[in-house]
Amino acid sequence: MIKLEGRTAVVTGSSSGMGAEIAKALAAEGMKLVLAARRADRLQAVADEIAAQGGSALVHPADCSQEGEVEALFADAAARLGGVDLLVNSTGVPQATPIEEMSLQEWRAVIDANLTSVFLASREAMRLMKPRGRGRIISIGSVASQSPRLHAAAYVAAKYGLDGLTRALALEGRDHGVAASVLHPGYTVTGFGPGADGKPGRNAMDPRDIAQIVVLMASLPDEHNMLEALTLPLGMPFLGRG
Repeated sequence: MIKLEGRTAVVTGSSSGMGAEIAKALAAEGMKLVLAARRADRLQAVADEIAAQGGSALVHPADCSQEGEVEALFADAAARLGGVDLLVNSTGVPQATPIEEMSLQEWRAVIDANLTSVFLASREAMRLMKPRGRGRIISIGSVASQSPRLHAAAYVAAKYGLDGLTRALALEGRDHGVAASVLHPGYTVTGFGPGADGKPGRNAMDPRDIAQIVVLMASLPDEHNMLEALTLPLGMPFLGRG
């Protein structure tokens, strides 16, 4: 495994939940970060917590579903960090709408937040990583891409799309030393979706544990890639037949 100390990362969706915990875990390994999400005050709170622990995190508020804002984010990251070694895509919104009640506006909003944002950030990361011959992109998917959940057609479609996008990124990056992978968490206590409001245990995971898996994936030697990972709470009803 490689040391992450001194390497640089952009973490999107890092104002709360898994994204915030991932940012804190990477900072604890000595990485220099740019934190991105829409809520500037929440981002600053995460950055302040990282600084209090001796880490380094810059704040760049951005709506990662908007092309211009993502381009500005990576221009800022390149200028302030000197390049980007790691991108963690952790943006996303939940959904709980029966298909017959879903508007086209809601469909597009969910797809943009969960998939278009990943395309835009990954495109900008590739533009920086390919010329350097090194880099890694890790996207946070969902168990919903393996086993869909009810009343979440747009969310499920986005996460299935993210699975395919990851494979396309891995293929395009392969000859340039850029790895791409996806981590599919099951129910996690984040305030986001099923299991999100409980306590860590057999039926829901602690987001700090998800963050440590991201650290593991990021710490692989540059020439190795964990293409995908699926992690579930032991009690989650995923396997088996009724």
